[in-house]
Amino acid sequence: MPLRLLYKRYNLIMTSETKVGLFTFFGLVLLGFSVYMLGNFTVSKGFDINVYFKNVSGLPAKSIVRLNGVEVGKVKELKLDGPRVVAVVRLNDGVEVYKNSKFSIAATSIIGTNFLQIDQGSPVSGILAAGDSVEGASMASVTDMLAETMSTINNLASGIAANGKFADDLNATLENLRMLSGNLNELVFSLRPYLSSSMQDVSELTKASKELMAKIDDGNGLFTALVQDEQMKTDVQTTLANVRQVSEDAKQFIGKMAKFRIFWEYDARYQPNGNLTESDLAIKFVPANGFTYYRAGISDLGNRDNEPKDSKDYREKPNQIDARLGLYNKWADLQVGMIRGAGGGALALKPFYKSEVLPIREFNVYGEVTDFARKRVINNKLFDKPKAAIGARTFVTKNIGVGIRYNEMLEKDARALQLTGTLSFEDKELASLLGLATLAK
Repeated sequence: MPLRLLYKRYNLIMTSETKVGLFTFFGLVLLGFSVYMLGNFTVSKGFDINVYFKNVSGLPAKSIVRLNGVEVGKVKELKLDGPRVVAVVRLNDGVEVYKNSKFSIAATSIIGTNFLQIDQGSPVSGILAAGDSVEGASMASVTDMLAETMSTINNLASGIAANGKFADDLNATLENLRMLSGNLNELVFSLRPYLSSSMQDVSELTKASKELMAKIDDGNGLFTALVQDEQMKTDVQTTLANVRQVSEDAKQFIGKMAKFRIFWEYDARYQPNGNLTESDLAIKFVPANGFTYYRAGISDLGNRDNEPKDSKDYREKPNQIDARLGLYNKWADLQVGMIRGAGGGALALKPFYKSEVLPIREFNVYGEVTDFARKRVINNKLFDKPKAAIGARTFVTKNIGVGIRYNEMLEKDARALQLTGTLSFEDKELASLLGLATLAK
């Protein structure tokens, strides 16, 4: 067929109406494809189950569903059923979820999107089928948690202001510490004349040894006659040199002990959930090098009853050894050793150490991890993860610190908020006494 005739026939077929119709058809196809992509539709096979919550806590519709961290479906829709909320969950075909699995709302991060988390149960409970219903664990809203925290802080402040049991215990502890410090001061005062005499004797011995060595080196007088024997002369010179060295070392040691510092530290922790209290008492030795210290004491003081106070009482055994080696500078403090009766470490950071304001300068955030191989049953619960805690603290005065602590971070059911208080004071008299007693030995 000639090209001219083909061109004319094509123009007859492609009229204006035909062109508009084709344009409309392709536009509808493009619109449908866009709605399909943007609307997050799916044509994958699966089955629906119903999860009941008291409060979905910001769980959006169409959010993902994860089984032990793996995406296995989506939340199809959210609807009300009386006082509860029903989440219709579409699970992918072939996914097996056991009937005693735990359904909860989780978040990808602190400010991330919420999603539905499934913690797989045991096979003996059976497998969920299409149309089955399960109960979900509702998560308290941020507003409720803040209100509860503020109420707890108010109750604690009221208890302290009313001179309650917590205040009584704290006052009794401080009274015992004052009595101990007073007894030590009396002991140091009674020994002071003897210690002063010992210091004077050391100085005189050093002076005498120097004069004796000078006369021997001169080679004249009685000492020359006594040391005519070369061997005797050598022995006497060596002995006197040792005496002089010991005297010099003693004076240097006394100078170092003047920089030796000792602190008493008392830490109290109050857990509003369960009205539980714990406390530690320790003594801290700080040598003159400026970067290490030694801390020893007892954690979880008290004669606690054998039975737990309530279902949330997961406190460890009382009166545990606490012995730590510390490395510190202006902005960091690292501790390792026996922390609350188990091997571990702790790290504290002071981000505002250059500030001139005491509470800001002493503000620090810290983390603590101990008992890495823990496998222990406490109050009918197995603890098989390391004991971890994070917190923040500052000193409002030179001797008094306050803070907040979040305990058992790795044990979901045992996590607890704690309010902390710290008393710390330097014992200069005890530092002098221990230093001179060490020199006497």
